[in-house]
Amino acid sequence: MAELQYLGLIWDRLRSMADGSAPSAAIQLATVSSTGSPSLRTVILREANFDEATISFITDIRSTKVGDVRRDPRVSAISYDLESRVQIKLVGTAAVVDEEAARQAMWQRLRPHTREEFERELPPGILLHPDSGNAMGWEYDGDAPKERYDRYALVAISVASAEWLDVSGKEHVRFAFYRDRRPKWRAVRLSP
Repeated sequence: MAELQYLGLIWDRLRSMADGSAPSAAIQLATVSSTGSPSLRTVILREANFDEATISFITDIRSTKVGDVRRDPRVSAISYDLESRVQIKLVGTAAVVDEEAARQAMWQRLRPHTREEFERELPPGILLHPDSGNAMGWEYDGDAPKERYDRYALVAISVASAEWLDVSGKEHVRFAFYRDRRPKWRAVRLSP
């Protein structure tokens, strides 16, 4: 099927984002917040695996996105490349990776300045007092991790569907791909 070439282009683009050869590795990730509303933020893609249909990113274990994923693993992600005018949209389920070998392998690949980000005493997004800069009303559920490695989380998204939208030419091209239980990808063409 000719449509499957676009599935290959999606995963080629995701891999190049993850390995740093693309102009950007940023994707926008949407989760379901504790209030049930959508919560959107940018994360950096660290891994893309076509055979397992997964993408991965890192974050602070104390971040709201980790709480969102643990409460409701349904996520979607989107990336748009201004130069090529291609959008990739993904839908799937996310999970914090507990497998120590996978966590350690990713940690070892991180640059020193990225590892240093996990030295911060406070998690990202905590409300600070405008004068003192002290945290206002923050309490961590459970034992607060003290070491930077313990503050680091690897999150993997199992991709259930992927969409390719190319608006670079006169005729826009859009395909969606869905994984079934085998797992095998099926393609459908969509109106752009």
